[in-house]
Amino acid sequence: MSTYDDVERTGMSTQDVEETGMTERAVLLDFPGADALVAAGRVEPPSAQALARALAGIEAAVAAQEVAQEAGHAAGRKKGAVVTAPLRVMSGRRRVLVGLFTAAAVAVGVVTYANTGETPTGTRSEARADTASVFLNDLSTVAATQSVSSGKYWKMHLTVGDSYLSQSMDFYVVNDGKAYKKGHRPDWQFGPKDLDWKALDQLTTDPAKLLRLLQTPPRPKSISPFDQAVTLLGGSPASPKLRAGLFKAMAGLKGVKLVGTVKDSTGRGGTALEFAEAKSVGRVIVDPKTSSILEYTFTWTAGAGKGKVTHQTYLSVGFTDKIG
Repeated sequence: MSTYDDVERTGMSTQDVEETGMTERAVLLDFPGADALVAAGRVEPPSAQALARALAGIEAAVAAQEVAQEAGHAAGRKKGAVVTAPLRVMSGRRRVLVGLFTAAAVAVGVVTYANTGETPTGTRSEARADTASVFLNDLSTVAATQSVSSGKYWKMHLTVGDSYLSQSMDFYVVNDGKAYKKGHRPDWQFGPKDLDWKALDQLTTDPAKLLRLLQTPPRPKSISPFDQAVTLLGGSPASPKLRAGLFKAMAGLKGVKLVGTVKDSTGRGGTALEFAEAKSVGRVIVDPKTSSILEYTFTWTAGAGKGKVTHQTYLSVGFTDKIG
């Protein structure tokens, strides 16, 4: 597209560009914080309410600017002075508008982690990986602030029913108010380790060490590093410190992508992350306010099971001292 077309499309005059000596893109991004905004990627469209608030603030600011400018011109005329408009009136106003809109958008929370365009620092997939990493590191901070608790059993309240796990790894389910022992639960798989409750408590919480364990070459029939981490985060009595370390370790995994805001099968809102392998895709939905795992979905994308989907929805999890 020609420079003239660009000018017509944005409403700038060729005189504006010539007088400022700046390109259209430079003028549009000539405001504080522009570099950070470009690096962050695309800003998702705000809601109607958020946009209305942002625009109202912009209109008020522009109106105030125009009143002040007119007052200055009037004062100059009274004194008989020759009033010359600054060379950058148009670009200055555009700068104010863009800056105000950005500030307003950030203030009402319309900037999201989603990033679907290329950035100066990498390809599209790298940009999405970067935002997934940022989100997971934020979750790590949230997880670390959760309170420490304990109990004889780890209870999982799922959509399919309630289950209980003892410290000796005995597994119970409750149906119609009655508890049934279902045997000994297999240990949690984590890299080269198989963890029972006691070993889980002794597992390192250092993110770098956890990442090295997850990146260990897979054993036969082992689940993906992403699945291993999510299983501990959602279905084990991992401490707040360990959960914080796991989220930070996941931030270092290659291939984790941020999907964005979604709803789980019960209608709860959360943020989804995905990890694709050759024949499957794992998706986890997390509550960003609490770091709780809301739902995990596993989809076969190839092979004999192509199209098969399984998911586990966590209504609540936590410690208890009794079953039922």
